[in-house]
Amino acid sequence: MSRRAAHALALGASLLLVGQAEQASAYCPSYTASSSYNTHNCGVEAAPGTNPSDAEWLGIFNVVAQGPDVWGNNGPAVSQIGEGCGVPEAQHMVSARFPCELLEAIAMAESGWTQFCVPDQPADQVGGASRTIISFDCGYGVGQVTSGMHAGETPGFDQQRVAAEPTYNMATGARILAGKWAATQCVGDNQPRTIEHWYSATWAYNGLAYVNNPNNPNYDPGPSAARGPTRRRCSAAWSTPVAFGPPRRSPTPTRATSAAARARPSCRSRAARRPPTAPTPAPCIKPSAT
Repeated sequence: MSRRAAHALALGASLLLVGQAEQASAYCPSYTASSSYNTHNCGVEAAPGTNPSDAEWLGIFNVVAQGPDVWGNNGPAVSQIGEGCGVPEAQHMVSARFPCELLEAIAMAESGWTQFCVPDQPADQVGGASRTIISFDCGYGVGQVTSGMHAGETPGFDQQRVAAEPTYNMATGARILAGKWAATQCVGDNQPRTIEHWYSATWAYNGLAYVNNPNNPNYDPGPSAARGPTRRRCSAAWSTPVAFGPPRRSPTPTRATSAAARARPSCRSRAARRPPTAPTPAPCIKPSAT
């Protein structure tokens, strides 16, 4: 797949999700720590704020895509990630960086590009001032950062800033994605600037489970590059597959682990190919239905 096609794939996901987000525009949960409906032990109070404009979001995605070397104190620390899979490039460690369009698609799937909104649920938060969007299971902000956001957890990032700062929240989501890159087997020759090489890491963003597999029969098997059931935002069960269509093979495994292994391209199968030199990433494009 060419880089241009990969960009179109990720953008296609965003285009589909724009429509879904518009349908769910009134959906704004805020299960803040003090809510009597906080049944999942969300540990941080919602922060007041006004949601960034589309233009402001584009600036945020561009900063976060360039990784911690660029975002500096505006995001958490992120360990270096591996580049290369030994066929032909030997694996070595590089500063984390991310395809900008992929961050756009993930953020659109997770929250519809929403950090702050006027809550319409739960009942004791309805009608309050604009504040952090918090799902019932403690997914916070634009990246729906969940792990580390429960009471008593001590993550390697600032929980208060995840709730209060859009850039810090998205950078924390990218930190999680970098962890998934490190935890999953490489795709292709493991090039961080190549969108399709993030296939397994993106799948794993909400868990490397069959429910998040793009081959899951619950998702539309048609030719659309972006697929997933029409659900309201902040649904942790479906957001990972939307940035990629299914691979050309469509296995029907019985276990999530076999699904991961069979859907992932083999590094060895590409031994005779030298990966093309990645061009300088283009500016992000606003996912617009017009």
